[in-house]
Amino acid sequence: MITYLLKSATCLGLLLAFYHFVLEKEKMHNFNRFYLLGSLLFSFLVPLYIIYTDVTPVVLETVQTATNFYPTNEIPTVISTDKPIDYVHIIIGVYCLISALLLIRFGRNLFKMIVKIKRNEKVNYKKANLVLVNDTILPHTFWKYIFINKSEYENANIEKELFTHELTHVTQKHTIDVLLLELTQALFWINPFFILLKKAVQLNHEFLADETVITQHKNTFQYQHLLLNKAAWKNEYYLASNLNYLVTKKRLKMMTTQSSPTKILLKKLAIIPLLTGFVFLFAQRVEAQEIIEVVEEPVETIVEEKQNISKNDFEKYKVLVEKVKNSEIIKQKDVVWMTSTYRKMSDEQRKSVENIFHYIVADVSLSKRKVSGNQLKKWQNKDEYAIWVDGKSKENSILKNYKESDFSYYSESFVHKNARSKKFPQNYQVSVYTNKYFKELVDKNSKLEEVVEVVEQKGNLKIIEIKEQRKKQTQKKEYIDSPIQKYNYPSSNGSKQSFTIDKNSPKPHKNHNEEAIIDIRLKLKDVNALEIIYHNAGANSTGFKLINGILLYYVNVNNKTKFYNKEGKLFDENGKQISTKKANASEIIPENYVKKVFYKGDVFCEFFDDKPFLNETKLKSSAEQKKASIEEMQEYKRLILEVEKKTVIKVKTVTKLKAIYKSMSKEQQNSVKNIDEVLAKLPPPPKPDWLFTYQRLAHRIKTTSKNRKENLIYLEKIYKEKLSETEKAKVNAPQLLIPPPPPKPNATKEEILEAKKAYEVWKKRAGNRL
Repeated sequence: MITYLLKSATCLGLLLAFYHFVLEKEKMHNFNRFYLLGSLLFSFLVPLYIIYTDVTPVVLETVQTATNFYPTNEIPTVISTDKPIDYVHIIIGVYCLISALLLIRFGRNLFKMIVKIKRNEKVNYKKANLVLVNDTILPHTFWKYIFINKSEYENANIEKELFTHELTHVTQKHTIDVLLLELTQALFWINPFFILLKKAVQLNHEFLADETVITQHKNTFQYQHLLLNKAAWKNEYYLASNLNYLVTKKRLKMMTTQSSPTKILLKKLAIIPLLTGFVFLFAQRVEAQEIIEVVEEPVETIVEEKQNISKNDFEKYKVLVEKVKNSEIIKQKDVVWMTSTYRKMSDEQRKSVENIFHYIVADVSLSKRKVSGNQLKKWQNKDEYAIWVDGKSKENSILKNYKESDFSYYSESFVHKNARSKKFPQNYQVSVYTNKYFKELVDKNSKLEEVVEVVEQKGNLKIIEIKEQRKKQTQKKEYIDSPIQKYNYPSSNGSKQSFTIDKNSPKPHKNHNEEAIIDIRLKLKDVNALEIIYHNAGANSTGFKLINGILLYYVNVNNKTKFYNKEGKLFDENGKQISTKKANASEIIPENYVKKVFYKGDVFCEFFDDKPFLNETKLKSSAEQKKASIEEMQEYKRLILEVEKKTVIKVKTVTKLKAIYKSMSKEQQNSVKNIDEVLAKLPPPPKPDWLFTYQRLAHRIKTTSKNRKENLIYLEKIYKEKLSETEKAKVNAPQLLIPPPPPKPNATKEEILEAKKAYEVWKKRAGNRL
């Protein structure tokens, strides 16, 4: 999944780069719209495309033997490991949570838009509906609705160019693009290129709307001035297409750009090799390897061939065995490789490494699967089915010699095209076990052993005994917790064995018991037959027990037992939850305060800390002992001297002085000057230079459209209330900062020339660079 997301994001980023540097500069906005939306779909589908590559056939010579045959797809091998923390599920959960929050935000904004439409007055206008609102806004479009100010509409103050602009958004259904991108971005928020894609699509929408306005009204100069006058208005409507989106040089320049048809055609054709190259770059590659298998019939005498393996394989085997011993996760293919490699080792090599078969547990969960008569008939079709009987490849016709009752187990699987070979071109593979062969497999894998572990804590040896039982409904599970002063090596008949060490017992014979302990391997079959008992010196006893597949921590006090799960919540003896709250730490064991319980070196559960007064006492004592350091005292005195000498003080200096003074003890505060008293003696701050402020704000209004409307309001206030008459004579009035109105839509050539002259005069008087 991670590879798919990376490929998809990279593909989308490259497509956007091509658009930005090649396609965006030309007047082919309709084509660009479908290119951008197609880029989104293309980046999702390309990583899923599979390219099959042919490789040289591989010939495998195998010898089928009648003994020690374990098909890897039928009897999997399991490594005895502790279950680690599944970080993958945690990451997926966090990802889904963020996506859910984004979808909720998307739905909330969509709901607001729908409510806005229903609550306000609507008027039909050509192919759209005008929604008259009381908000002071420019026209905005959502679906077939255009939001406009009610008073502006009733007084006919809205220009025809604005209606044409918004009608273009309606007729070309730009809202569909916006909703699609918002929904996709909520699901695939981790892809940063979605932000750039959304901006590119919305800017292209404005290009399309601007092009329609210029085509219909044929007055580029007037429309540009109209956009500049409306640039300071804000859009408060989410998911809507607004007039002043990204009023930048790009948009104004695009109105006067002249494009060559030949150049546009060449750029469109350049997309074909680009997409073709991306298909080969980001598609999956699968090697369709043909395997020719030569099977030899088994011989009566089988000799196990042992040879020296290479140094690299030998070192790799040692590394993997160490991982197994450290309870790390091992892939199934590595387990198969280790077992086959160990069989190939010479006797000398085997003596210098650990035996992998001491750490793997064969799965004995093989259950019978009866074969029906219809299955036997259809399996005889050699064009559809490849047959294995007792792990050996056989002709389909051999099934005629068997009856349904001759088999105890079967498995049938579909073979994909890239996994088929010339020898086995069939669509299905079937493996069947005869009754005799199935019984041999089960007998080999049904031997159970007991595990005994000894733990030493605080000088007293505690006994942990783990017992395994066969699954029989009539047989009750037994848990042995009484010390036994003797270890008996497991007998051949599978009888129960125990191992116990007591502090006062004589030391067992070294060669006998140490070899026995080393040879013990953990082979648990019935997890419900596990109980770990801690024998304590007192009357109370604690331990861990599996009940209905849940590991619980229990405390036995005066023959009354309480059970707690990993969250510290109370359970009963049947594994049912009693309380939904964490148990108090003071209630677990009488006269004790149990805050945490450890299991195998890790925290198993934590209980509620019901003694908060301890923390409060610590806080009080720390507050009483607060005291500024020597360095802080020296810095405070130095800064106080600087403050007394200067007339202008930085805010951060005052803040630092107050913080240090607050951290001092009472004795320290009495030994220095109070910062508040020092500040009170200073002269008042100088009056603000309103002339400088006015000039700086006027320059900002000239050079940028950001917050222009608010800045103009503040500028007029300064001009009227703060500046004197002599200061007003040095600057331009706020009215001169606003360009003159453009000519009317039906203006004559003379009126247009007069508007241009007025605009040039305004530029010279105001010094405006717009």
